[in-house]
Amino acid sequence: MQNRPTLIDSGASNHYFANKSMFSFYTLFEKPSEGLSADEGLVFSIVGKGDIKFQTYINGKIRNIILKDVLHTPELRSNLILVSKLKKKGTGVIFRNSKAVAELANSSKVLSAVKSGRIYIVELDGTSPETFIAQSNQKSASFDT
Repeated sequence: MQNRPTLIDSGASNHYFANKSMFSFYTLFEKPSEGLSADEGLVFSIVGKGDIKFQTYINGKIRNIILKDVLHTPELRSNLILVSKLKKKGTGVIFRNSKAVAELANSSKVLSAVKSGRIYIVELDGTSPETFIAQSNQKSASFDT
């Protein structure tokens, strides 16, 4: 994930990813727009949008995930997956026992995140969430949940 943690976020207004290389389909905006962080009103640039493809590891199984209409925000230190957008597509998100788990209507688990402070770090690409815990405790332009 290009050394940036991916977080499950209930307060963001969209899915946001920082690394352009993660987009499988991408449209660059002619004129960037601005996003407003919940962190003391910090502003960040939104320079494009597209689709993200990645793999998660949950219960020993690899899951292929595609997120559509993700905004490209190169200034953010974290990638953000929006809970309400997942729910709108029929994916439930359950927060329990210091974990967040996203599951489809058939109860198939597709995404898991571990709680660290006030945030939930997604388990992606075989990378342990603990890799990013120190980074997540630093001040950054992000939407903490």
